[in-house]
Amino acid sequence: MRFTALSTAALVAALSLPPFVAAAPPFELHKGDHICIIGNALAERMQHSSWLETLIYARYPQHNLVFRNLGYGGDEVNGYRDLHSRMRSMDFGSQDQWLAGEAPIPQPKKLNPGAPVRQNRFEFTNTHADVIFVFYGYNESFAGPAGVEKFKHDLARFIKHTRAQRYNGKTPPRIVLFSPIAHENLGDPNLPDGAQDNVRLKLYTAAMADVANAEGVSFVDLFTPTLPRFTAPSSKKLTMNGIHLNDEGDHFVAAAAYQGLFGEAPTFDPVRLSSLRTAINQKNEYWFLRYRTPDGYSTYGDRAFLRFVDGQTNYEVLARELEMIDLLTSNRDKVVWEAAQGRAVKADDSNLPDFIPVVTNKPGPLPGGKHVFLSGEEEIKKMTVHKGMQVNLFASEEQFPELTNPVQMAFDTRGRLWVSGWHSYPHWKPKDAIDDKLLILEDTDGDGRADKCTVFAGDLRNPTGFEFWGGGVFVAQGPVKRSYRSTGRSGTASSSSLRVGCRCSVHWLGCQPPIEVIHTPAGTSLRRAASASWTSRIEVVFSRIA
Repeated sequence: MRFTALSTAALVAALSLPPFVAAAPPFELHKGDHICIIGNALAERMQHSSWLETLIYARYPQHNLVFRNLGYGGDEVNGYRDLHSRMRSMDFGSQDQWLAGEAPIPQPKKLNPGAPVRQNRFEFTNTHADVIFVFYGYNESFAGPAGVEKFKHDLARFIKHTRAQRYNGKTPPRIVLFSPIAHENLGDPNLPDGAQDNVRLKLYTAAMADVANAEGVSFVDLFTPTLPRFTAPSSKKLTMNGIHLNDEGDHFVAAAAYQGLFGEAPTFDPVRLSSLRTAINQKNEYWFLRYRTPDGYSTYGDRAFLRFVDGQTNYEVLARELEMIDLLTSNRDKVVWEAAQGRAVKADDSNLPDFIPVVTNKPGPLPGGKHVFLSGEEEIKKMTVHKGMQVNLFASEEQFPELTNPVQMAFDTRGRLWVSGWHSYPHWKPKDAIDDKLLILEDTDGDGRADKCTVFAGDLRNPTGFEFWGGGVFVAQGPVKRSYRSTGRSGTASSSSLRVGCRCSVHWLGCQPPIEVIHTPAGTSLRRAASASWTSRIEVVFSRIA
């Protein structure tokens, strides 16, 4: 069933798209194509709004396409061969391995003989790229005019390397280069106006067009259609900081990308698009949990191969969980295919394997190795308190079951205690609800103990810390940072937004949770978050990285 067409003029007017010169010939997708998206934060963040995927599925409702977003903030064109241009945790997997869906066990000799793991740890990622959408040029543009020729050389070398591969096992991938978008002027004195960036970006967009023409690959110019819209003083803002798109911005850029690919404006029924995009977003959420799984060093890096009871390792346990997330994602591909044809179905997850049983290496004294958990008052009795000091119980999970695994706390200006509750610690387990929380604990009667607990924000995943800011709060849940605001005094979040798709480096010091380095467009600042149960730091370093 084809999507109902609307008036082209009406849709173009609604998106405020500039006049467009169609590419010749239009790009074609084939039935069953697997499209992988690689590149910087522009690429990575597309999966959180999914407008480009939505429009393409609407164009090809019966093609059963498969999209996998391999974008990663900070990536540059040389990442396929240079780890400094593609920062990852140890044994994350190379770009070629991810595109092919084929990667060996990183340290097989550290596993027990017959360990229940697959020799190809990417077997179910379902990448096998037939088509690659490539988003580079923004980060490289900071080399300025002097770096243009090197960028052209590197881009041509990347194209030659990539076309020499057979990621789908049969044919070279078809490549589409997408230019950077323009830098939007938000009129904010705390942010760059983008004028200097746009001079450089225009140079690098032209360089990409030259290389695409010389190498015979498709090219989509996103800079030219976004520049007038992003520099218009009265236009509604489409980015949150000048370079990272909000949801409306993703819609605008997706429409421009669609025109660049197919030579015509997207003209589909918004109601049908809405249900299709919902299905795609749900699929992409699972994929993001898999591709950007937190704490890679303990999942597939060196720490994953520490041996515990009977030689069991984290790797074999967590490899099974990653396999399950791969299947959860693929099961939702089928939901998307049905939604593209106007049908609503539920995902069938009956094909998920069982978890790998784990025996704790620190059993407690109770039957089954369970531990004795003391009440808050009982714990205080076992403390040695300095002379002249006193410990009082303010709140406990006996009174407030939501107060599980607290990892950071801070008092606000109203004397309320905010707590980041990491119920799913140390990571989300497939099939469980994603529902870590940011809580507010209040002492309403002045007796020194909390008597009210409010869930300010739920549906969080691995919330390592938070920071009050601008009438709201930033919550770090690597590899992204979310912002929440409350418009009233109800104590609950009334709005939220995904603030930054960040480059996140993970380190371990003793039993610390990850240190997260988050990059945004301007200024320099260092923030820290003290944990309620151990010492942790969240370093927020601002720099121009996309």
